[in-house]
Amino acid sequence: MSFSNRGKTVKDYGTYGFRFHEALPNDVANISVLGREKRMFGDVYDWHGLKRRDIGTYVFQYTLSGVGRLDIDGKSYSLEAGEAFIVEIPSDHRYYLPKDSEGWEFVFITLVGNEAAACWRFMKEQSGPVLKIPPDTKLIQLLLRNYHDTYEQKITDAYYASAKAYEFIMECYRFTRNIEKTVQEFSLQITKALSFIQTHYHEPITLDEIAAISGYSRYYFIKQFQQQLNMTPVQYLTKVRIQKAAELLRSTSLTVTDIAAQVGYANANYFNKVFRKAVGVSAGTFRDSKDFVEIDHLIID
Repeated sequence: MSFSNRGKTVKDYGTYGFRFHEALPNDVANISVLGREKRMFGDVYDWHGLKRRDIGTYVFQYTLSGVGRLDIDGKSYSLEAGEAFIVEIPSDHRYYLPKDSEGWEFVFITLVGNEAAACWRFMKEQSGPVLKIPPDTKLIQLLLRNYHDTYEQKITDAYYASAKAYEFIMECYRFTRNIEKTVQEFSLQITKALSFIQTHYHEPITLDEIAAISGYSRYYFIKQFQQQLNMTPVQYLTKVRIQKAAELLRSTSLTVTDIAAQVGYANANYFNKVFRKAVGVSAGTFRDSKDFVEIDHLIID
């Protein structure tokens, strides 16, 4: 298997096209393209579903920040943080960076195969071409993790990529079928903050930076965040970092110091202190113990 990166040569942004030496049957779901991009004011970014070379592909694109636009079925949709769109290629649609947008940051996956086609039809029938999806749902976390695994070159063959495609499709079904029951409505400002935390937790971000992303003042942002999530922004950032650290402790052989750095802690001793407070044991003990199951949620005082 080989893939090419035609985006920026940094971890945060890149577009990977998958080309497998061992081809699977055409009806088997698989990944065609996977990427994360950031387009700024003045960039040319414009895709028309009837003017593309690829045929029989299915795009899922999720806005992390900024604003994009989708024209489809005679309607025009503004795509803001926390919103995804789904389209089939070829079909009569257009998605692009509008002239009045300061920028558009997004992550996307393009699938092939009959199962992807059936899933996209189901989602569109249930929710239309645009879906509101909080950034901390399993669906978006899976999409971001697949991007990270691709960057790390962990998706090594057609069979593994196909398994990832089916996993994503099943999560799409799970989300769509339970959308009325499970999706909590966050304000656009808080959704922007959540997306920023989820995608920049590995950086030394500050409360002032997160508040600025939301567009609220620091004081009002903290108040709104607590009302909508029942925790402070710093507690949420800590939860995300510890969850990511737990995944790395269980799935990699990286040192605790390296893992601390990868989840935004420059000081490994401080990371261990925070980890122990959240989980109840040190990072090393968590890695070695068989008593802990996968952590989905952490309640941090």
